[in-house]
Amino acid sequence: MEIIDSIETYKPQPAAVTVGVFDGLHLGHQALLRELVAEAHARNLISVVVTFEPHPRIVLSKGNDRVGLITSTAEKAALIEQCGIDRLVVIPFTRQFSDLTARQFINNWLKVRLDAKFVLLGYNHHFGSDDVAADDYISLIESEGISARRSSAFSLPGGTKVSSTEVRNALETGNIEQAALLLGHFYPISGNVVHGDAIGRQMGFPTANIVADDENKLIPKDGVYAGWVILEADEQNEQSQPFEAVVNIGSRPTIGGDGQRIEAHIIGFQADVYNRRATIYLATRMRDEQKFNGTDDLGLHIAADIEKAKNILSHLAIKPLRLKSRK
Repeated sequence: MEIIDSIETYKPQPAAVTVGVFDGLHLGHQALLRELVAEAHARNLISVVVTFEPHPRIVLSKGNDRVGLITSTAEKAALIEQCGIDRLVVIPFTRQFSDLTARQFINNWLKVRLDAKFVLLGYNHHFGSDDVAADDYISLIESEGISARRSSAFSLPGGTKVSSTEVRNALETGNIEQAALLLGHFYPISGNVVHGDAIGRQMGFPTANIVADDENKLIPKDGVYAGWVILEADEQNEQSQPFEAVVNIGSRPTIGGDGQRIEAHIIGFQADVYNRRATIYLATRMRDEQKFNGTDDLGLHIAADIEKAKNILSHLAIKPLRLKSRK
């Protein structure tokens, strides 16, 4: 998949296009993108996904509304590529861009810059600064000579609603299993491994302290999780095998920590991981973060957490994201 960061150098080809923030790339988004790919093949077009960076709410909220991002742009791109999309166009979202009317966006962007011949809209998607009724978008697009339709709403068997809001709610309450059910994959947190205070190492449980790539990344509810860590293997961003891990998210109350940290004890792994990139995949939340009676008591609970995590993870399979650098 080709990632387009600069529309000024983009060479358009006749395309089937969909537009959206797509935070999380949950199962509903994935169904939409598979539908787009099928339409593109049927119409002999390339498939193009248009998304925005940063998240529109970050720009429009004037800093008053913290947006917990389910996926960074790199994570989102990896998931979009897995759906078979040909091109991902990332549009810088600015105040000026937000002033475009629906017709201006359709004409200036979809028609002229992207050469859209077919547009697939999400079941509730809208765009433009003017107040266009949901039922009018299709006729507005078609008035510019572009075929268009809306996709159907997506839900899980039994009627469970799938949306980015539902995923956020699950993550914020620590319901990692529900989030994974809606996403179709385990929740990733990608970032750099930085130096900590080495207390875990002194206890016999060295940890990788990970700082998320995006300060707006949604970090799930504090607690102790079972999951995996994948370390970046080389400069080409190829990844190593998944290592089982116990992940602590929180303030480490037993040792008087301050501020939220993400620390992963990689089970059975002893090599130096500092200054390497890593992705954590959270599988399940095992317990609350607790304050114990000193480091000896804490160590006993960590040992128990490790055995519990190994048992849980032995019954699960992971499909890692293939994160690539954006040139």
